[in-house]
Amino acid sequence: MRSRSPLAFFSKVAVISNLVYLVSTLFLFITWMKIPRDIAQFIAVMGLELAPLINLVFALILLIRVLQKKVINFPAWQTIFNLSMLLVQIALLFI
Repeated sequence: MRSRSPLAFFSKVAVISNLVYLVSTLFLFITWMKIPRDIAQFIAVMGLELAPLINLVFALILLIRVLQKKVINFPAWQTIFNLSMLLVQIALLFI
């Protein structure tokens, strides 16, 4: 079995946490939607707190790998999606 890089793992975790971030941001704007408290707390923690942290770790590892000129072995859409979500999260932080 081939060993995967930590960057591929962080990329997949970042995609999942970014999707939860989008859901949590959607719940902030849709106030009529009632969801159970436990699910709301999970979505809030994973989406609003964990997603920016995971994205930052992903971006730093990616930057290090690019500077070291190492091969990146995962789809380009994951990189584009994660970095664009990091920019959205930074922009929404200052709004």
